[in-house]
Amino acid sequence: MTHYPRILIQHINFILPSSKPLFNDLSLTFSHCKTGLVGKNGIGKSSLIKLITGDLYPNSGTIQVEGRLAYVPQQTDGFKGKSIANLLGYEEKLRALQNIKDGSTDSEDYTVLNEEWDLEECLKNQLALFGLQHFAFNTPVEQLSGGEMTRLLLTKTFSSQADILLLDEPTNHLDNVGRQQLYNAIEQYHGALIVISHDRTLLNLLDEIIELNSRGAFIYGGNFDDYAKQKEVEKNAADSMLQARREILDDAKKLVQIRRERHERAQAKGVRAKKAEIKAKGCYDKLGFKSAKGRSERTNRRIRMQGERKLELIENQLQEAKNKIEIVEEINLNIPATHVPNGKMILEIENLNFSYQNSFEPIIKNFNLKIMGPERISLIGPNGSGKTTLVKIILKQLENQPLTAEKIYLGTNRISYLDQNASLLNYEQTILNNFLHFNPSANENEAYATLAKFLFKNETVKKKVENLSGGEKLRALLACTLMSNCPPQLLILDEPTNHLDLDSIKSIESALKAYQGAMIVISHDVTFLSNIDVVKKIYAPFVT
Repeated sequence: MTHYPRILIQHINFILPSSKPLFNDLSLTFSHCKTGLVGKNGIGKSSLIKLITGDLYPNSGTIQVEGRLAYVPQQTDGFKGKSIANLLGYEEKLRALQNIKDGSTDSEDYTVLNEEWDLEECLKNQLALFGLQHFAFNTPVEQLSGGEMTRLLLTKTFSSQADILLLDEPTNHLDNVGRQQLYNAIEQYHGALIVISHDRTLLNLLDEIIELNSRGAFIYGGNFDDYAKQKEVEKNAADSMLQARREILDDAKKLVQIRRERHERAQAKGVRAKKAEIKAKGCYDKLGFKSAKGRSERTNRRIRMQGERKLELIENQLQEAKNKIEIVEEINLNIPATHVPNGKMILEIENLNFSYQNSFEPIIKNFNLKIMGPERISLIGPNGSGKTTLVKIILKQLENQPLTAEKIYLGTNRISYLDQNASLLNYEQTILNNFLHFNPSANENEAYATLAKFLFKNETVKKKVENLSGGEKLRALLACTLMSNCPPQLLILDEPTNHLDLDSIKSIESALKAYQGAMIVISHDVTFLSNIDVVKKIYAPFVT
C-alpha cells in the first residue's frame, strides 16, 4: 500500500509572545496535493508554516509530519556567509572533485565524491532551472539580488528529495522571467506543495485553497478562480440568510407588539366594564376584582416573557448569520481633484542616455517616452534592467551621474512616489499626524472623515505607522496624497503589491481605479496591472 506524505494538525493552540492568541483548537490536514494558503496579513499563515517546520511550537495540540520537508522562507537574509555551492549542499563534493582533478589520490576525496563525476554538469542543470547557471559555484550569496536569492532557494527546494515543499510568498522578489520559471516548476512538480501567496496566477496552478480567517481554517477544492466563485456563492447565501433572519426578527417584534397591545386593550376594556358595574351598583366585589387583576398581570408577564424569549432566540440566530459573513470593506472613491486633461503633456523624454560611473555598459540608451493626460503605463523587465533607475531619473535623483538627453520635460510638479515600504510616511508618527502633515489646511474632523474612506476608522487613526502592516502603510500613504488639496497628477508606484494580502490588494486596486491622473507602475503582477487599467507597457532594458 502506498503511503503519501501528509501533515496532520490536531487541536493546536498557539499564542504569540505578545500574548495574542493566533490559533484556537485548529485542526487541519495537508495531503498529497498542491495547496494554496491565503488569508489577511497577520492572520498566522507564516506562523503556521513555522509550526509545521518546527521553528515554532504550539502551546498545546500536536503536529504530525509524515514525509521530508523543504522550505523557502519569506525572509531570505538568514543565509549570509554561505556560497552557492555551500547553500545547495555541494561544497564538500566540489572540493573533493577539484582535489582529484589536481592529482589527489586521497581515498577520502573519492569517498566524498562517491563517483559523481558529472557533478558540475548536474549542478549547472539544477541552477538552470531558475536561470542561475551563469553564476560560479563559489559565488557568495551576499552578492545576489533579492530575486536571485529567492531563485537560489527555489533551486535548492525543487531539486531536493523532499516529499513536501513549503513556499512562503515565493514571488515577492521575482521578475516576470523568474515568476514564469516558478510557474513551470510548480506545473511539472508532482509532489505535495503548500504555498503562501497573493499571486493569483500562481494560485490558479494549485489543486486546493485553504483560507485562514478569524473563524478558523476553511478548505476550498480547485484553484483560485474556483475559490473566488465559491466565496461569492457563500457570501450571497450568507447575505440571503442574514436578510431572512432580519425579516423574521422584524415580524417577531411586530407580533409581540400586537399581542401586548391586544392584551392591554382587553385589560382596559375590563377596567371600563368594572367602572360601569361600580357606577350601576354603587359597589364592587373586591376579592373578584383583585383576582381578575392578578390574572391580568400574570397574563401580561407571561406574554412579555414569551416575547422576550422568542426575540432572544431569533436575535441569536441573527448574530450567527452575521458571524458567517466576513466583512471585507473596499475603498470606493470619487476623486475629481486628481483629474488630468487628455491633452496635457505629463512627461516627455527624448533620446535619453544613462550609465552609472565606472560602468562599461549603458543602462539606458536612445530612450524615448511620452505620457499624455491620464495615461497609465507599466515598466516591465527583469531585475536589474533599469526600471527603478528610470524612475530615479524622472524624479531627478541621479543628476550627479553621467546622463544626457535631448529633452526631459515634466509637465507637473505634483508627483508622488509610492514604494512598497511607503517611505514617504513618518514611521514614528500616527496615521492622523501624517495626514495633517501632508494636508496642513485640514482640521482633525476632516482628517478623521477622509481617513475613514480609506478604512482607517475611529481610534485606528492613532496607530503609529511603524506598527502598520504593509497594506495599511500603502493605504495610509494613498490617503495622505490622493485626498490632499493638491493631489498628484502623476503617481509612480514601485512593486506596490509585494507583501500585501489579497484583501489589501483589492483595497489598493479600488483606490487606484478612482484616481484620475497619470500613472507609472513597476510591477510583475499581471492581474494587478489589469485590474487598475494599465494597458501601455514599456519593456526594459531601455536600450534601443
